[in-house]
Amino acid sequence: MENGKLLLRITLVCGIILLLFFLFIQSGFSSIFRQFIYEFLVYNQSFEVNGEIYYETTVSLSALKLLLIVLVVAAIFAAALASYLIARGRINASIQELSTKIPNFLTTEELTTTGDLSLDNELLKIKTGNMKNEELLKRETQRTKDLITYLAHDLKTPLASVIGYLNLLIDSPELTMEQRAKFLQITLDKAGRLEELINEFFDITRFSLQDIHLDKTAMDMVLLTEQMTEEFYPLLSEKNQQLTYEGPDTLNIEADSEQLARVLNNLFKNALSYGNVDSAIQVKLSESDRTIHLSVSNEGITIPKRQLKMIFDKFYRLDHARSTKTGGAGLGLAIAKEIMIAHGGTIHAVSEDGLTTFELELPKS
Repeated sequence: MENGKLLLRITLVCGIILLLFFLFIQSGFSSIFRQFIYEFLVYNQSFEVNGEIYYETTVSLSALKLLLIVLVVAAIFAAALASYLIARGRINASIQELSTKIPNFLTTEELTTTGDLSLDNELLKIKTGNMKNEELLKRETQRTKDLITYLAHDLKTPLASVIGYLNLLIDSPELTMEQRAKFLQITLDKAGRLEELINEFFDITRFSLQDIHLDKTAMDMVLLTEQMTEEFYPLLSEKNQQLTYEGPDTLNIEADSEQLARVLNNLFKNALSYGNVDSAIQVKLSESDRTIHLSVSNEGITIPKRQLKMIFDKFYRLDHARSTKTGGAGLGLAIAKEIMIAHGGTIHAVSEDGLTTFELELPKS
C-alpha cells in the first residue's frame, strides 16, 4: 500500500517534469535559450596564413566547464527537492496513519499496535498512567460524593437538636434557671458542631478550587507553637490528655504564619482525636544549618503502613465508619501537606508500637 503510493508520487513528479520540458520546447523560450547557450559556448576567431585570413569557430572550454557545473548543481538541487518532497509525503502519510492508530491504542481496552515496538512501549506507559489517574479520579470523586452525603446527613442531627432545645426553652416557661442553663449549653454545643460541619463543606470547595497563596513574613516559630498549644489546652481535658513542648526558647523563620498555624491546628486536632485517654501529646522543635524540624507525636493505635501512605490523600479518613463527634472531611492532613509543599518543605508520618509521629521540615528562608 505504502510502496504503491510512493511509486505513484514518483510517476507524478516525473510526468510533471516531462510536461514542463515539452512546454518549454514548444515555446519561444527554447530558441532564446539555444541562442544564449550558443553565444555563451561558441566564439569565432581569425588568423592569417601566407597572407590569407581564415576564420575558425571554437568552443570555449572554460564556458563549457561552467555550464556543466551549473547543470550538475541544478540536477543535484532537483534531486534533493524531489527527495524532500517524497520524504515529506511519506512523513505526512506516517503522521496521518499514526494519528488514527495512537488514539485507538490509548482508548481501546484490546491489545493493539502502531507497528513500532518502541512507540508501543511508550504509549503503553502513557495508557497505564492514564488508567491509574482515571481510577484515582473515580475514587476521589466517589469519596467526595460519599463525604458530602455523610455531612449532609450529619447536619440534620445537630440542627434538629438546636431547633428542639430552642423550642423547649420557648414553650416551657416553668423550667428552672439551672435547666435553662443546661439546655442552652447543649444548644451551644450542637451549634458549634453544626458550624464545624459547615466549615468542612467550605474546606471541600476551597481545597478543590483554590491554590494556596503564601504571604511570608519574619516570624518566631516557637511563639506560634506556644500560641497554638494554648488554644488546645481546654480541649485536652475531655480525654485527660497533656501537651508537652521540647525545644528552644526562640526560633526565627521567614514563612506564612497563618498557613503554618493551620498546619499545626490540623496536626493537633488529629492527635487529640486519635490519641489515647490519659496520654501525652509531644511537640518537639529543633533546627539544623538550613532547616527547621518539628514533630507532633501522640499515643494511640498503630497505623498500618498501607494506610500510612494514604493519610495525606484528599478525603481519606482512618475511621471510615465516621462518628458525628470526631468525623471530619478528611482534608486536614491533605491541606497540611499542600501548605508544606508551598513552603518548600516536607511532611511525613511514622507509626510504630502505638506511637504516631508527624514530622515536618521547613527551610529557614
